[in-house]
Amino acid sequence: MKNVNKFVILSLLLMLNYALEDIDMKQQIEQLDQHRFGHTLLDTIYLQLQTQEPIERLMGTLQQIEDRYYQDQKEEDVSHKEYQDSCTVDLQNLDQNIKVSDNERIKLEARLEGELYPKREILQKLINQKQGELKEFKEDLNELDLQREEENEEYQHKIHEHEDVIAILMQARTLFSENLQTHDNSFIQLNNNGIELLQKHFGASIKRASKFTYRTSWGKMFKALATITSRVHQLQDSAQVENVILLIDQLLEQVHDSMDLEKFSEEKRIQAYEKTRNLLVISINTTESTLASAISDLALVNEVIEQTQATLDNVNQRLEMLQQSRDDRFTICEQEAQDYQDSRSQRDSDRDVVSQTIGLLNKSLRTLKEQLALRMSAGEQFEDV
Repeated sequence: MKNVNKFVILSLLLMLNYALEDIDMKQQIEQLDQHRFGHTLLDTIYLQLQTQEPIERLMGTLQQIEDRYYQDQKEEDVSHKEYQDSCTVDLQNLDQNIKVSDNERIKLEARLEGELYPKREILQKLINQKQGELKEFKEDLNELDLQREEENEEYQHKIHEHEDVIAILMQARTLFSENLQTHDNSFIQLNNNGIELLQKHFGASIKRASKFTYRTSWGKMFKALATITSRVHQLQDSAQVENVILLIDQLLEQVHDSMDLEKFSEEKRIQAYEKTRNLLVISINTTESTLASAISDLALVNEVIEQTQATLDNVNQRLEMLQQSRDDRFTICEQEAQDYQDSRSQRDSDRDVVSQTIGLLNKSLRTLKEQLALRMSAGEQFEDV
């Protein structure tokens, strides 16, 4: 009795195990069927089993597929590593080129800001300063020339007045000399005609002297001489006549001395003028030379600035292109890495499906056939509906 009970228990356990195995396989098939590749593979296995071909051939094919997945993954791993290594090299080269170009940009900007722009500003200030100085020097020179013209004009007027006075005195002396006569062979006297001529002469001279600009005192001298000649009785004595002639000679000498003094003063003014003018001309020439040099230097600096700015623009464009190339290369490399990861995940998933299928074939071919038949039957019923 005990043996019968034991047999019943064992039979129930065996049936339960088979049932559990059916349930487990059914779940595995359902999981595989949800997978795109698994679904296709199960369809293929079912059709293969229907042809009554040896199961070993099917197992061999599945193992080849599993091995092919493994081998493909190894090859893709190598290819991916090589590609990512090339990405690393390319990015390093691009980073190095970016660094070199950026250093060049920094040097160009430093040269512009630290050297060329300040130099241009200094030269521009120097040009403005020298232009102002040159303007002042030329104004001073024009003023000096104008002053010299005015002084010369004044000098010419003074000399002309002195010459007029000398001519008047010389004419008076001549009138005295030509109109002297001997009275009773005893003394010299001025005749009536001479007195009249002298009075007219001095009268005209007084009017002429009133128009003088610089020495109006000449008129007083002519009035004094006119007064003397009007006193005829005082000139009837030869001593008095000689005194008048002597007075005229003294006046002539004084006028000559005065004119010599004017000439001497004019020479000094001319010397001072020429000295000052020469200094101004030297200053103008020196300033013009400095100004021309500064303008030339500024033109050269502007040209260098223009060239440096053009080079900087090219460097900035190159930097922008290099940065864009790096960004593009980085994006492509990252995308390839993502594609590789997705491909590897997909291949691992597909290989797992093949491995699970091989496991099912090795575990229980009979149960697999039944479950596949049920699966196909369920699929046909679903299509009919």
